[in-house]
Order: sequence, then C-alpha cells, then structure tokens
Amino acid sequence: MKIKLRSLSPFLAFLMAGLIFSSPFVSLAQQNLVQTKAIAAAERDAADHVDKSVWLWAGCLGSVVVWAIASAYEPNPPALALLGKSPEYVAVYTDAYRAEVRKIRTSGVKLGCAAWAACCLVYGLSVGLLGSQ
Repeated sequence: MKIKLRSLSPFLAFLMAGLIFSSPFVSLAQQNLVQTKAIAAAERDAADHVDKSVWLWAGCLGSVVVWAIASAYEPNPPALALLGKSPEYVAVYTDAYRAEVRKIRTSGVKLGCAAWAACCLVYGLSVGLLGSQ
C-alpha cells in the first residue's frame, strides 16, 4: 500500500501551520508561569521582611504622616532573591515585592490609626462622662 505524496502534503501543511502558530502560546504559557512564580516569591519575601507590628505602632504614634511615608517609600527587594534570574522575573518580582510591602505597611498604619482614634474616643467619652458628675 503506497501513500501518495500528493495526498500527504495537505496533512503536512496543516501540521506545519499548527506547529508554527502554537509556539507563541507555549511561550506565553511559560511567561505566565514565570510571572506567577515571581509574584508568589515576592509576596512571601515581603511578608517575611516587613514587621507589621512596627507599622501598627507607627500608625498609633504618627497617624497620617506615617501613612504618607508608608505609601510613598518604595523599598528595594533583597538582591539574593534576584541573583541568576531572568530580566522578566526581576521586573515582575520587583513590582510585586514593592506592591506587597506597601500593602502590608499601609494596612498596619491604618489599623494603628484606627486603634489610636478608638483609644482617644474612649478616653474622651470617659472623661466627659466622669467630668459631668
């Protein structure tokens, strides 16, 4: 049983077209995997490096000024986490690290400001109620 080359050529043409057009999707999937790994590592490292309790106390003592500092200051990620990584990984990691650190800091400051406001409110109400007697 002989397979004619003419009958096989449309199949080969479709196969080649499929392989050519599928390679960008494989590359895109690999980039998404790199981005996902970089974001996960950056969030983990940011949670390990930032002490939320410090920012909570800073929020209690400094209120809005400390919140502005926590929002504006951009920390640099640890250099050891970026050694030997691709430029895409470094860019994604740096952006994710800075965003996560900013989120942790500002949430701690906001919680500290809210705690300070609650303490002032309780103190003010207690002094007001005790002073009226």
